[in-house]
Amino acid sequence: MLNRILNFIKLSETKSKESDSNDIIVCGLALLIEVAKSDNEFSDVELKEITQIACHQFSIPQEQKGELLTLAKSISTESTSLYEFTSVINEHYSSEEKFQLISAMWKVAFADSKIDRYEEHIIRKVADLIYVPHMKFIEAKHEASLTVKSVH
Repeated sequence: MLNRILNFIKLSETKSKESDSNDIIVCGLALLIEVAKSDNEFSDVELKEITQIACHQFSIPQEQKGELLTLAKSISTESTSLYEFTSVINEHYSSEEKFQLISAMWKVAFADSKIDRYEEHIIRKVADLIYVPHMKFIEAKHEASLTVKSVH
């Protein structure tokens, strides 16, 4: 299974641009899932937030949403490290896209109205691995908290 996942994540030159794009999106979604499950309470409200982020931030068409989320969950479950995802993010995301990903991770963490220390730890770790400066990490947290408070 792990080999299948690693082969999926490796972006080969023979893939189409849409397939490459899906691989990159799945890595981002897998990181969101990592946040949701980090506190051992993957709630429906967190899944709903991930789904909204998938549709709006990643612009996933409705017909692909379920398939990509299922694949991201599977890859997240089988993964042994964050590097499998963050290496793809580093290769393909701009600084702004990395900031948006960290912000999305915070939105998932805030979705259930409580930030667990494990959620914060994983977001901080990902931010470090994708070279998001600490000031941007804090800014993303602040923006996400305002967004969630205005929704609830």
